[in-house]
Amino acid sequence: MAVVLLKLVFSTLSALSNMITRLIFTTAAHVVVQMIQALKIPCKNSQRVLDQVKDMMRTCLEYLLDLIIKAITTVLSSLFDLVKEGVLNSSYGLVAAVTGLVVMSKTSLDDAVKDVPEVLEAFTDMVGKIVADLWNNCNDALAYVKDNVLK
Repeated sequence: MAVVLLKLVFSTLSALSNMITRLIFTTAAHVVVQMIQALKIPCKNSQRVLDQVKDMMRTCLEYLLDLIIKAITTVLSSLFDLVKEGVLNSSYGLVAAVTGLVVMSKTSLDDAVKDVPEVLEAFTDMVGKIVADLWNNCNDALAYVKDNVLK
């Protein structure tokens, strides 16, 4: 059950990350194109405009990296909470009976060992999807800039 919930969380994080990066890169691409179009007319303010664009892009990248770090922290925290919950459940079983704990721990450990590869696979899939979406969104934004800069 926990694996299904983690997979749901991973897919939600991937989709959310894709939407956010697409929004950021698309917005940045449109702004860059508009700035370049505006720079074609006057050249005096070009350095100031380029500095503003650079600052905006730096801010967007910092925000994006912060978002990715928070997502990874949330996932690791969820995994830690899952492990902590399993340990607490095992310790409550100790209060009930030592014999029941041995059987319960063995069953829990077997189930946890069975679930670890599936959780790790889902996590690596999520990270791979996030990186692939980030790369694709960046390429789409750069293609938009390249196509529209000469208009």
